[in-house]
This record gives sequence, structure tokens and C-alpha cells, in this order.
Amino acid sequence: MNNKDIIRTLRNADKTSVEKLMAEESKKNEIFAKAQHKANIDTSEYTDSVSGVEKYERRISMTRIASIAAAAVLLIGSISGGAYMMRKNNNDPVTPGQVEPATTTEPTTTAGLTTGTASTVSTTADTTTSNTSTETTTAENTAQQISVTKEDLIEKAMDDNSVKYFDQFSADYSILINERREFHTEPETHTGKIYLDEVGMTAAGTEERFVNDKLISRSLFAVKDGQAINGDEYCAETDYVNGGYKSLETPLRNYYTQPFTDKVIINRMPTGRNIAINVNAPENWEITGERTESGRKIVSISGFEKGNNNYEGVYREYTYTAEIDAATGITISYDVFDSEGNTSYSYKMTNYKFDDDAVEFKSASDIISEIENGGFTKLGD
Repeated sequence: MNNKDIIRTLRNADKTSVEKLMAEESKKNEIFAKAQHKANIDTSEYTDSVSGVEKYERRISMTRIASIAAAAVLLIGSISGGAYMMRKNNNDPVTPGQVEPATTTEPTTTAGLTTGTASTVSTTADTTTSNTSTETTTAENTAQQISVTKEDLIEKAMDDNSVKYFDQFSADYSILINERREFHTEPETHTGKIYLDEVGMTAAGTEERFVNDKLISRSLFAVKDGQAINGDEYCAETDYVNGGYKSLETPLRNYYTQPFTDKVIINRMPTGRNIAINVNAPENWEITGERTESGRKIVSISGFEKGNNNYEGVYREYTYTAEIDAATGITISYDVFDSEGNTSYSYKMTNYKFDDDAVEFKSASDIISEIENGGFTKLGD
């Protein structure tokens, strides 16, 4: 009888036969003998030589191997018999569920206490992958956040910030001139206010200029009834001998007028500046950021320009950064840097407001009255 016959007998046997098979010693011996023969045991062939201080031989017990083989056969028989008895008792065997892979908990590796472990290398790789993914995501998010294009800004610059982009605008602003000039070495600061009304075609602006907190000059500007009026008051003049400024005993005041009928654009006012980009060389500047402020998009740009010759005849090259209101092209800030990275010129607006929020700090009529009645002499008469 071979193993298949034994298993077939076990599967087809009744309860009494199975119990008898499991109980009879002769059957167990028979199974053991068949397993031993199947394994082709020869106890004389399995010896190991062990060398050391003293040579000895250690015989491997093949009886244990045969016992394991016989136990495996008995186990199969027991399982078959158990299944048979469960069927006899009208009990379905429990179907084993899916075996999940064993979870191994790695010990925590502390930096400095272990060196070169596989888990440490794996953790480093995972961290690097995570950082790379984060950087990629950040770069993608940054690109997605910038919705304004160069073409958008160039259009605003070419169109002179005209009436189609805003109705009213107001702001405070400051200027720092920190570049050494031929007769002036001290920093110069300007402070001013501006108001534009494209619908009513009126405008008002004031500016004061200081060196070492001393008033050097001031300007008044207004637009009304198709006329622009610009008045300047000079409290000091350039000292061409000693450099710097020297005060005037009597301030010099004059003004001039000109037609102003097309549009009230900021770059045509002495107190404002045009959009801070070079439309003829878009390759020299880039949009570097975009933010939302009070519902408006403000874009940041950085660029490179070739300036005019300075008083020493040196052809200047400089870098700059700027912030621009995307909808109108109005320059919110503009900073120029010299070759050493120092700020040589800075223009910054504060309290800027658009349309219905714009504040008319002083009417055009009031400024015109101040010029006409303030001792200003009209030029060109």
C-alpha cells in the first residue's frame, strides 16, 4: 500500500476505521517503515568531520528525519479524518481566511548611535524623495499663482495707463535718491500725494524735496477744464563751488500751463512715474511673483537696464525690482541697485486706492488758487 492508498483509505473510511488506524501500533510502524524506505536512509553514510583541538566524529541521527516524515503522513491522515468526522456531524469546516503578510516592526534608529544600517539608508532615501516632491510641488504652485503675462504689462505700458483701466486713483508716495551726483553727495528724499480722476478729467498733486531734513523745493500740479498747471517753488539752489545746496534768501516761484484734454495719465504728471518696464527689451526683465491685495493683483518684476552716462562719462548698467498693479500698469514701487547691490533710487507708493475708494486730498481748484495767488510767476508771458 502506498501513500495515496493510505490517504484514499482515510478519506473513504468511516469513523471507526479512522480511529482504529490511529490507535493500532502496527499501522504506525508500517507508516514509519514506508517513510524510512522512501527517504532512502543509510545511517552509515551521514557523518561530519569536525576539526579543532581534538578530532572527533558526530553522527547525524537520521531516525529523527524519518520520524518527521512519518509524522507528516500521520498529520495528513488526521486532517482527513477530522474533515470526515465534521461532515458526519453536519458541521462544515471553517474556511481559512486570507493570510496577511507578517508585519515586522523595525527598531528606531537614532542618529549617531548606529552607522550605515539599511534602515537608515532607506529613511534617507525616503526623505530625499519627499523633499524633491515638495520642491517640485512648490515650483508648480508658484508657476500657477502667476497669471499675469509680460504681454499684459506691455499693453498697459504702450497704452499709457489710459482711462479704460481706471476711473479714479489716489496715493501717497516717497522717493529716495541715493546716488552720488556731480555736485550732490547727500541722499535726497521726496514725499508727495497724487489724485487722478479720469472721468471728470481732473487731477491734483503735491511734492516736497528734502536734503538732510531741509526743504529744497516743492511742486504743485493740477488739471482742470482741459488745462494743466504746474507750479514750482525753489528754496535752495545748487552750490557749484562747494557742492550741495545753498539756501535762497527769497524762494523762487514760477509756473506754466499747457493743454491737457486727452487723458489724465500718471506718467505725464511730475509727481508720478510710468510703468517700470522696458517694452522694447522684454528679455531684460521677468515677472517674479504675484500677490493679491484688497482684491487687486500686484505683480513683482526684476530686470536689468543700461542707464545713461553719469557725470564721469561712465555708461551705467543696473538692476531693478518693481511692483505693478496688474489691472492698470501703475507702478507701486521701483528700486534701482548699483553694481554693489546698494539702493541708488527708490520709489514707493502707500495708501493707494482705486475708483470709488480714491481720496481727493485736495481739489484741483484749491491748488490752482494757491499757485495763482501765492506769488508764482507765470513763465512764457
